[in-house]
Amino acid sequence: MSNEENQVITIDNLSYNISDLSDTCREKLGATQQTNQAIGLLVALINAAKAGNDADFKEAVKLLPEPISQEEVEGELAH
Repeated sequence: MSNEENQVITIDNLSYNISDLSDTCREKLGATQQTNQAIGLLVALINAAKAGNDADFKEAVKLLPEPISQEEVEGELAH
């Protein structure tokens, strides 16, 4: 008995012997697993970028000058 005959894969709470899967099925499951890993990496990168962006925005807000008054805004719009 080969090592592959002893291996089991569980999908949607159902178990399958890997040796019973067709080559095409194994390839598609492998591609799906790789895609899910890539998506996980992209999500982590996006979350890191968002955190950096949020931190930059908070720092920019701290550097803003005093806001102008509403009267100044209304006066500038009238000109």
